[in-house]
Amino acid sequence: MTRAIAPALLGLAAALALAAPAQAQDQTTTLISRAADGGTPNGPSINAVISGDRRYARVIAYESEATDIVRGDTNGVKDVFAVKRRGSINNKGTPWSGGDSILVSRGRGGDPADGPSFGASVSGDFRHAGSCVAFLSGATNLVAGDTNGKVDAFVVTAPGRAPRKVSDVSDDVNSVTVSGDCDQVSFTTARGDLYTADVERDAKRVSVRGNASDPSYATGNSNALVYAASGGVWLSSNGTSRGSLEARGGRNPVFNDLKRRTLAYEKTVGGRTQIGYRDVNRGEKIISSRGGSAGDGDSRQPVIGNSGFYVTFESDAGNLSVSASGVTGDENGRPDSYLFSDVREITLVQSVAERGVPLRGGGENPSTSYYANYMVFDSPAPLDAPDGTHQVWMRWLGAV
Repeated sequence: MTRAIAPALLGLAAALALAAPAQAQDQTTTLISRAADGGTPNGPSINAVISGDRRYARVIAYESEATDIVRGDTNGVKDVFAVKRRGSINNKGTPWSGGDSILVSRGRGGDPADGPSFGASVSGDFRHAGSCVAFLSGATNLVAGDTNGKVDAFVVTAPGRAPRKVSDVSDDVNSVTVSGDCDQVSFTTARGDLYTADVERDAKRVSVRGNASDPSYATGNSNALVYAASGGVWLSSNGTSRGSLEARGGRNPVFNDLKRRTLAYEKTVGGRTQIGYRDVNRGEKIISSRGGSAGDGDSRQPVIGNSGFYVTFESDAGNLSVSASGVTGDENGRPDSYLFSDVREITLVQSVAERGVPLRGGGENPSTSYYANYMVFDSPAPLDAPDGTHQVWMRWLGAV
């Protein structure tokens, strides 16, 4: 128990530091999706995900239409790439440095994929290093014998290794998630079926009520799975059973099971999509809010970490806090990325170059490391451009 709680307490210290008005620690925003020559890619890069392995944050995966991130990318369609952390890697939340991007969705023999790839998920949790990347692809040449003509789910056990197909179904796969220990992959189909596969074995259909969507494995240390189905958010303790209904009316859920069992999810409130938040079997609160007033625009895509004390999400709202003093000022008219801290019950904008000042082009599709020292999102390049092609950026919030 001590091993689990002590790092969580360090995470609480980080939350306090992030919310402190007098914090003097440097924070930076840097480009992650780089061309092979180190410059800005020649096409959009979006939907980055970062591994949840404490502050090690070993892997970032994203999708891009660019053709100059790796040499020989001649297929003209979206591909999945990964960047591995390099240099001295520790659990202190020090500045993050990545190597060259690695093409994950590569065809047999290194040939370009003959169809688009997207929708990445990465492994890594409190006790397991991030290494695996699961993704979706319409390509037919990633593995031998792929003749179903459908979008399938694939996984690589490390960036650069050959993909393995984990979906053998007659329907398009529309979402995929990989467990923190890389033992399991779950995916949903366009018909609303949910499947779970051992990484080395065939997938089996999971019994669900109604149509399933938005599966997500727990942050922390288990293969618990949350997903949306009839009635709201369901929680399966092992990823293979239906589980129990935990949040009525919720969708697109995420779940933490280390120290606390905490859910975050999208929910329609007052005609807008908001972020609901609750400990299992406890009351719900809306965290896409300020001073008890819900956001005046839609919020979506929650990501949870730090024993449930942090939630990152994207929001169209203009009335959420931009600084620890609680003032507003999000006037760019674009979606922005926010970080909620349950320690101080405060939500702060993080798609910024300068603390408290939202980027003119906004920040979309956020993901965060377990202790939120590193947050990734996509926004126009160059940094703070009002418009243009999106690239993946990392906001570093400082060491602990």
